[in-house]
Amino acid sequence: KIMQVPPLFSAIRKNGKRLYEQARIEGKVEEDIVIDPREVEIYQLEYVPDDGGGDHSGQGDADQGGLPSFGLTVQCGGGTYIRSLIRDIGYEVGSVATMTNLIRTKQGPFTLDNAMPKDEWNADTIYAAV
Repeated sequence: KIMQVPPLFSAIRKNGKRLYEQARIEGKVEEDIVIDPREVEIYQLEYVPDDGGGDHSGQGDADQGGLPSFGLTVQCGGGTYIRSLIRDIGYEVGSVATMTNLIRTKQGPFTLDNAMPKDEWNADTIYAAV
């Protein structure tokens, strides 16, 4: 279990408004709003080395003058903000970090392996799958 400060661009309500509304519409920044930390659970966190072609950021391989990148496999409880987890990991190593790609492979009982490809979506196939 860790304490995590959610990102400013989230749907959490503060003072009756969603944080993302305060940021986008009112132009507020993180220094303007105190966001209380929340307890979240990280069950597993695994480092996945990047082969130079997997970051999808367009920045390229660090060995070729691009920004360094790596992957993570995360198993976590509900309410965890992966963007915030990445930000916090960067802070912990004395740097900064941002997420360039996210693939959700499981949500509750649903897995990506069992998902229906988008090109197969139609009323009949969706009805049959449910």
